[in-house]
Amino acid sequence: MTDAKIDSPATLPGWHMPWPSFEIDWKKAALVVIDMQNYGCNPDAGVAQMLSLRYPEIAGYYVPRLTETAIPNAKKLLTAFRRAGRQVLFTRHGPLMPDGRDMIARRRRRDTDSVTTTNTPTLWSKGSFEHEIIEALKPEANEMVIDKNTSSAFNSTGIEWMLRNMGIETLVVAGMATDMCVETTSRDAADRGFNVIIAEDASATFFPDHHRAALSGFARVFGQVWSSGDVISALQR
Repeated sequence: MTDAKIDSPATLPGWHMPWPSFEIDWKKAALVVIDMQNYGCNPDAGVAQMLSLRYPEIAGYYVPRLTETAIPNAKKLLTAFRRAGRQVLFTRHGPLMPDGRDMIARRRRRDTDSVTTTNTPTLWSKGSFEHEIIEALKPEANEMVIDKNTSSAFNSTGIEWMLRNMGIETLVVAGMATDMCVETTSRDAADRGFNVIIAEDASATFFPDHHRAALSGFARVFGQVWSSGDVISALQR
């Protein structure tokens, strides 16, 4: 299951601005896996389970996109980066306090409204099953897991300084959701001077149009959009 090809100079010849380009030193590249947690990526828990019960049309796209495309390709990327000895980082999204008081007011209201409407919150706090990375993409002991309570990892953690301390220049980004935490983190990274590649087929969100729009906008200004296969081939070369 794949989405339509993301916009590129070849598919938008009338686009008048320069497209993002950069040289990649794969020895200075890291894989960042965004929020592949049980609350959103486990079909038997959290939001994905709620969608299947209450909004089957949305789940009919989203769950197969996760289980047949995004998760398997993210796993392939993990395997390739580990074998190449490259840095791998994971982020987890959710409140750090059990009552969620460390989240901004808008997000707290969103959770309250979600519970009222669907009996399911949108995020779960650190320490819960839903907050953990899914088993299929479980971090290894030497891999960094960064907890954030904002959509962008750059707004509530020290990820920028960690990456710079490790000499990282290029980020390959995969995860959930394409038009939320993946896009926001990727744009922030690009604005801070990192080369950013989003792995299109290792990312997912709830609607195909939102997935395409997020990646199209990102590819016009901020970075590049590759398939996981192209990333792996370049890394191995």
